[in-house]
Amino acid sequence: MKTRYQISALNASPFGGLYAISELLHQMKFEALFQEVFGDFRQVRKSPPSENIALLIATILSGGERLYDLERTAQDPVLPELFGRGYVPYDTTIRDDLQKIGAMDEARQELLFRLNELLFRHLQMKIITLDLDGSAVSVEGHQEKAEKGYCPEDPGSRCFQSLSANCAETDTTLMEQTRPGSTHCAKGFLEFVKTLLDRLSPQIKKIIVRVDAGPFSRKLVKLLESYDNVIYELAVPQKGWLKRKVRAMEYKSYYDSQREYGSFGNAKRRYYVERSVRKPGSQLDLLEDNHYNYRVVLSNDLHRQPHTLFDHYNQRGDDEKNFAELKNEYALGKMVSGDFAVTKALFWVSYLAFTIIGIFRKIALRMEYAHYRLRRLRYLLFSAIAYFVNHARQRILNLACPKMGEGRFKFILQRIWSL
Repeated sequence: MKTRYQISALNASPFGGLYAISELLHQMKFEALFQEVFGDFRQVRKSPPSENIALLIATILSGGERLYDLERTAQDPVLPELFGRGYVPYDTTIRDDLQKIGAMDEARQELLFRLNELLFRHLQMKIITLDLDGSAVSVEGHQEKAEKGYCPEDPGSRCFQSLSANCAETDTTLMEQTRPGSTHCAKGFLEFVKTLLDRLSPQIKKIIVRVDAGPFSRKLVKLLESYDNVIYELAVPQKGWLKRKVRAMEYKSYYDSQREYGSFGNAKRRYYVERSVRKPGSQLDLLEDNHYNYRVVLSNDLHRQPHTLFDHYNQRGDDEKNFAELKNEYALGKMVSGDFAVTKALFWVSYLAFTIIGIFRKIALRMEYAHYRLRRLRYLLFSAIAYFVNHARQRILNLACPKMGEGRFKFILQRIWSL
């Protein structure tokens, strides 16, 4: 049956549920924090840079995937007032802001540090797990520093290399760096780790660091061992003596598992090894007489059973899911520019939006809602009709009931206001 329709000029927003995020930014004093970290890098006219960044975050959370989607926000009667002063900046203004922010590497990292430290204090966290990883983000066109490099999703394509450190307990990003596509994952990795641990080690009782085999080096091991409260789990490339060792040692299985485990080491560190039967028909069978696949993890946690250590190390696979979500839901690699400084700032904004949602989940959400990712939250909470009305000389936001229900929404706001 054909359904008749008509378009009504109702001055309302379809993403009024982002009011909860605007209240979170207000309670965290985001504008004052931004001002303290970045300082006055331009004369404020209609809207300060902090509000422009907040509005850009709102654009991403409502589904925007291009920088010019910010201009479409000007047609929304609610979001510019929730995340600013009712103004949407001109394209030249936002690009100038992003260009200056992209040149301030230390300030961008500092803001991520402070947001995470606020969350750690609120949750009284004493133990955290850090997943350090890099990912190639393929892009189209000829953006500055978008070079051909290692990009497993699209070999030979132009890409940027994004290096990040995420907290597994909170699903937030503590540090990020955007590098040219031809940058090897090990380049600058030691400096990245040192900056991170120098900041967190005095505040956190125990830090667990998980890293894959790409940036492994002896210098990295010595750096991590220089911190008394750091436990590391590092995947190790199998070369030379280590390759011969893991093929000659004895293994045992746990709980009738098809995988077998073993370990060896000294008083400072141990090598934990997992082997599994290689699937038949592999081309490597023509070159190898050993029919097992091996994985090796080096750790200074000396009293773990091998299978429990691998169970914990395998959880760093959640970081791969975070990268996938960043690319699909937070516009990572979709908002790019011909100016590399602007591109770095746009990558940072994607990580910043991801971190704010992580803080929102930990502070405001309970039970099953605490596990929902952005796509689900956008459907249940953020997509709610809202519009402003003037009554008794007050401007009031009229908000339709979100799909998660009025009661849950009120509890969310109460938890945010108690921050």
